[in-house]
Amino acid sequence: MKTLLLSYRFLLLPLLFSLYFSCGSITEQVDDILVIAISKERKTEGKLYGEWLAHQQIPFRSIDLSLIAIDAIPDSLAKSHALLLTGGADIYPGRYGKESDTARCGVFDLERDAFEALAFQTAKKLGLPVLGICRGMQFINVAMGGTLWIDLPSDIGSGDLHRIGEEDWSDHEVVIMPETLLSTLTDASEFLVASNHHQGIEQLAPGLKAAAMSQDMLIEAVESTEDAGFKYLVAVQWHPEWMDRSDELSGKIAVSFFEAAKEFKALKEKL
Repeated sequence: MKTLLLSYRFLLLPLLFSLYFSCGSITEQVDDILVIAISKERKTEGKLYGEWLAHQQIPFRSIDLSLIAIDAIPDSLAKSHALLLTGGADIYPGRYGKESDTARCGVFDLERDAFEALAFQTAKKLGLPVLGICRGMQFINVAMGGTLWIDLPSDIGSGDLHRIGEEDWSDHEVVIMPETLLSTLTDASEFLVASNHHQGIEQLAPGLKAAAMSQDMLIEAVESTEDAGFKYLVAVQWHPEWMDRSDELSGKIAVSFFEAAKEFKALKEKL
């Protein structure tokens, strides 16, 4: 038994030394880590938003806002360094003046609409970097005063470009607009993206500018204008977390988001 215990000690020592020299103390590791608030995490393993972010090998921990009480969201965001608004159910059309046209929408999540509205308002007040994905982009547009197409196939005749049938994913090209943050992330201007939505931006909100378009002239990405009150606000209609982990643009969007979170954290620590 003594020999066995000695063997375990020799096996553990290299690991302990590795942790010490690469991470410093446990306290330092926790203090240095980024905190990312995710509005609602997906349940499908292999396609989680957190997994997509983790692939960049930048240390962080996440807070799933959908799992906490709505009145605790401001405090949670006060401890965070960035906000990710994720994909999901249709936004209630009464929020953008189309309450009478609910029949063409899918399932609503009024509770989620409410807590994401609070999260977005709080993030703006705190100056947090914000990234939106799919519904997240639509929600940002609605929250800032824009409107949505209720159903792309019937409203603009997009057919299967953005979603095949009622649920299946589609792949289509987007063109990145010049003089945008997205255009600085890569030399290419056209990308194939993973898409699954039947709604999209109709009227672009004040304070936003288009950053990418699809072939049917639907806005596929937005960024905040200089006078909008955000230092970093980027949103895409497609799903970078659903793309292959080697996809160039998806990875660079994640890194850009992390860099903005790092800048926010550094500025916050100076105050």
